[in-house]
Amino acid sequence: MCVALVAISLAGCTRFEEDDLFDESASLRVTHFNEQLQSRLVAQSQGEKNGWVIQYFVSGTDELDFEGFNLFGKFSGNGKVTMAGNHRFLRDGKAGNYTEFTSTYELLKEEGPVLAFNTWNDILTVFVDPVDPANAPSALIKDGEGMGGDQNLIFQGYEGNNILFHGQRHFGGVRFVPCDRPWEDYLADTETLKNYITNSTVTSYYVICGADTLYFKNLRGGIVTYCERVNDPLFPSTINCVFSPTGFYLQHRNSIKGTSFQEFFLAEDKTCLMSENDSVKVIATWDNYIVNGRNTIWNLDMDNLSDEQKGLLAQIDAEAKKFNKDYSLSQVGLGRSTGSGAVKGIVFTFKVKTKTNTAGLSLTTSRPSFGKMQIAYSDGEKADKNLTTMAKKCDIEQIARQFAATLSGTYDIVPDNYFLPTGCELHSVDGGNDYILK
Repeated sequence: MCVALVAISLAGCTRFEEDDLFDESASLRVTHFNEQLQSRLVAQSQGEKNGWVIQYFVSGTDELDFEGFNLFGKFSGNGKVTMAGNHRFLRDGKAGNYTEFTSTYELLKEEGPVLAFNTWNDILTVFVDPVDPANAPSALIKDGEGMGGDQNLIFQGYEGNNILFHGQRHFGGVRFVPCDRPWEDYLADTETLKNYITNSTVTSYYVICGADTLYFKNLRGGIVTYCERVNDPLFPSTINCVFSPTGFYLQHRNSIKGTSFQEFFLAEDKTCLMSENDSVKVIATWDNYIVNGRNTIWNLDMDNLSDEQKGLLAQIDAEAKKFNKDYSLSQVGLGRSTGSGAVKGIVFTFKVKTKTNTAGLSLTTSRPSFGKMQIAYSDGEKADKNLTTMAKKCDIEQIARQFAATLSGTYDIVPDNYFLPTGCELHSVDGGNDYILK
């Protein structure tokens, strides 16, 4: 399996054995190539340049898998390297804190170029050391193999300005990317991007290529589940990733219906992430969250309602006062009522002096296709106990049903945020009234 993955990842890269070196001995070719590789590492580390982002993956263990890590490196021509990071496995109380450490490196002449970090480095060696850090999961300590990282990296190929390696022993992928900003800024900007595109509320994503759709789940943890459906997937696979200030990079190239992808970038309009060749989209399942994924209430902007609807709400307010003179209608929305016999549908919120109370009437909200909401009301919909209790003293339930019927229709959803909406606009497909949800 490892051999297959390495073979796949080599495709399209500049290989070690270049044509203009074929007239040299193997040993001399390695020597010359090592010199070129070192020059490239050093050149990006000099002057005002910011060295390299080292997107580092470990192989993990049978029991545990790990996300990718952003490390940093600046290389000198005399074999010194300064590395940095803020990952969770830093020792001596440094976990999660930005740390720099200087050690040595060399380019070995084996069957091909090998970049060797040959002395201890606080940033890197912890992934290799079989004596696991104190905060490592117990399974690591149990097998004595550490995290499955490598400090000797076999040159794999060039990818434009990037340099690809894999671990000599455990075969974890490692990509060197020229860093375009100071290291601490890179980490801060990466965290900002990660927080924007991931959260603990909307945790699944459509992976779309033309008419074909699969799913990512749990992107935030850096260990993505790739599956054909969100609930009860049949053949899920795991993909490790590392975040950047512009998106995220997967350890291995993957595909959907024959179209490959490995890296995704936040689109300019911030509606989705696009693959490196713009052929695959990753879109948060924000539409499902708005339609089905919330137990609280999406409130309607009452100023945006039709005159008929405003009139019905004025009647509801008047009827509520017949039930209790201290009641006043403050809001109406879509969601789940909070009173006894709660229903999912339309929810009326009343102020009762310093408190609030809700009364609900069920209606069906569904997602007929991506980015659309359908609202359906029928006369047989159930009212919660709060509404039926109020209806014993006034005509509020009848008027509430009239109002609910005005919402029926199909709408295009335009969210205020395509990764975690806090509101949206509903644009009627049927030519009816448009709405704003908050």
